[in-house]
Amino acid sequence: MRADRLFEGYHIWVLAPSIINEDANINYYYDFAQSKKEYSKVFQELNLNWTWQDIRLDNYKVIIQKVKEDADKRKVLVINLCDGDEINQAPGISVVKELEVQKLCYTGSKEYFYDITTSKIPMKKVFDQYKVSTPEWEVIKEDGSNIRGIFERLGTPLIVKPAVSGGSMGLGTINVVKNEEDCSNVLHKINEGYRGWNLTIDGVFAERFIPGREFTTLLVGSYQYPENIIYYSPIERVFNKALPVTEQFLSFDRLWETYEEETSLGEDQFLYNYYPPEPELDEAIKKLSIDTYIALQGTGYTRIDIRMDEINGKLFVLEANAQCGLSEDENYTSIGAILRVNNKSFTELISEIMNDAIIRLAK
Repeated sequence: MRADRLFEGYHIWVLAPSIINEDANINYYYDFAQSKKEYSKVFQELNLNWTWQDIRLDNYKVIIQKVKEDADKRKVLVINLCDGDEINQAPGISVVKELEVQKLCYTGSKEYFYDITTSKIPMKKVFDQYKVSTPEWEVIKEDGSNIRGIFERLGTPLIVKPAVSGGSMGLGTINVVKNEEDCSNVLHKINEGYRGWNLTIDGVFAERFIPGREFTTLLVGSYQYPENIIYYSPIERVFNKALPVTEQFLSFDRLWETYEEETSLGEDQFLYNYYPPEPELDEAIKKLSIDTYIALQGTGYTRIDIRMDEINGKLFVLEANAQCGLSEDENYTSIGAILRVNNKSFTELISEIMNDAIIRLAK
């Protein structure tokens, strides 16, 4: 069935997260103007009526009640873009819970998947429980008292990360450490937060830094119906070879080009480019991605980040991202590159995500 027929009669509500913050960097991070333009194009192509609605933690119940009242009169489908951790007032799981309470048809993650992937610590525990390959890791105590001996336990180098962090916030090139003193210094820096944002609400952990290639996959569907999961072939994020191996990852400064602590690579230089990996890797990456999604009881859609150890070729899941950013522009998200490699349009992806929401509600 044609996509425009599939959603015939639906009015689409797009819930976009909004915050009140005077910091320019934070506001840039939460600027959805580009996203609004992309969705406008999608619904024009699908010939659907739609409403863009900013939503905050202090008004989400009122907004969703308005959507519910609309749904009592006609068919409504909600595209939920809220991806916040709510510690810093960015709306997230509360929106998901309220959409469930109101029994609305909505896209994206359900409560469990959202919750288990907001903090990387419970996510890592699930990986260990279900034997999903992930780098050796350990929670660092708030006072750093277990840093002594951590390199003997996990290996060298390590990368120190906030458990709750979106868009690489709290992650810099200095986070890759080779000794206990540097590890302690990074812990202290994370404890200080970022421009007033708390980065330690669920703690800090260290994991073995995996030097090697990095891949990203996209999945749409539900863990309950693995045979129906839509798997997008992976892309490889190939970092600038001029960078030291320990700087070949997405640091906040370089990803968002804020350059508060790190330097630009130069106007004619790139941090990374995206390419399709060789086909013989696809099956192993696909199996690991789907196993990860099922272990985490994935719903809606997700982006999964994977590294390959340059020494032995073993694949490791770094994280799964429920409610990952969606865009056809490769400068905004890796999803754009995934769409390019898979010969899919942004409209096709959003149609698949909306269709998943309709099927989920029906079941």
